[in-house]
Amino acid sequence: MIELADPGLTTYDIVLSADDPARGPEQGPAEVSEPAALAGRLRLGGPHAVRLTPEELAADPELARYAEEQAALYEHHLVRLSLTFVPHTSGPRLKFANVALHLTSGWGPKPVAHSMDPIRLTDPVQIEHVRRLGPQLSLLGADASLGEMTRTVGYTTNQPIVQALDLGGSTPAWDFRPTAATELSGTYPLSLVVRCGAGTETELRCTVTAGVEKPLLRRFSRELPNPLRLKAFL
Repeated sequence: MIELADPGLTTYDIVLSADDPARGPEQGPAEVSEPAALAGRLRLGGPHAVRLTPEELAADPELARYAEEQAALYEHHLVRLSLTFVPHTSGPRLKFANVALHLTSGWGPKPVAHSMDPIRLTDPVQIEHVRRLGPQLSLLGADASLGEMTRTVGYTTNQPIVQALDLGGSTPAWDFRPTAATELSGTYPLSLVVRCGAGTETELRCTVTAGVEKPLLRRFSRELPNPLRLKAFL
C-alpha cells in the first residue's frame, strides 16, 4: 500500500443554494433566507490531485510496474477531498449529503474512477420488533380474552452511513446518510484514483448537495466554481 504525503487540504465553508425542482411557480421563488439554514454546517476540503508516477510508487514494486506498463495509454491521478459535518445544536436535521464528481476530457479515453475510498462505511444497528397477540375473541356468543402476549425479536443490521457510487465510471460520488445510531457529524476523508488518457487534460467538477426537513424535504446544492484540472507536467 502506498502512503503519499498529505497535500494539505484547504478547507472552506460550503454555502448551499436552494435546489427544489418540486417547487411550482405558484409557490414563488425560494426564500432568500433559506440558504442560511445550512450556513456553517458543511465544510469541504480540497479537492487536490497528485499525479501517480512510477517513481512515486516505487515503494510498491507491483504498483510501480503496473503504472510503467500503462504509461503509454493511461495516466493516474490521486484526488483527495474531505467533507466535514459541523456539530450543531439548532437548525434542521441533515437527512442526507452527497459529494458528486464529474470527469471529462477533450479527447482520448474517457476518464474514470479507477478506485475509491471509502467504498462503504456502515454502522451495526440493533433492531428490535415487538409482536403482540391477544385480541378479544368471540366464542359461542361469549367474549373471551386471551390476555396479551408479547414477543420481542431482535437482530443486528449494518446500515450504510457512507457509500461510494459509480466506481469505474465518469460520475463518481459519495452518498452520506445518518443511521439509527449515528448522525452526520465529524470529518470524512475521501480519495479516488482517476484513470485518464496519457497526455490528456481531464477536468474534474465537484458538486455538494444536502437535504434537510423543514418540515418537508428540501434540497440545497452548490457546484464549485473552479474545476480541478488533472494533467501531466512534463
